[in-house]
Amino acid sequence: MGKRPTERTAYKQSIPAIGLSLERYTNSVPNDGSYYVLHGGQVKGRFRTKSAALDLYRSIVRESGFSPPPVEAETQRDEALERYLDQKAAYWADSHKHVRRGGKGRF
Repeated sequence: MGKRPTERTAYKQSIPAIGLSLERYTNSVPNDGSYYVLHGGQVKGRFRTKSAALDLYRSIVRESGFSPPPVEAETQRDEALERYLDQKAAYWADSHKHVRRGGKGRF
């Protein structure tokens, strides 16, 4: 049994607001299978494993003091629509109880 061929799928995780990204097999980094941490367009680290690259990535996020923007307040829900969807879900959940039974020739 030989080695499985390695899958070359691109990976990118980024925070554009601070110019930070973790990349593998993208146009911005060499095609050698390593994970690269880029900050401001410059390579800050090259790692064989994703977990090691994530450690540096997270430390840069902490040092930058970045915090994601607050999530917008919850939107108003349409109660009639919610009621309809709940009734529909309940109907289909109990639909197995409404199966016609009978023998030959019965409708």
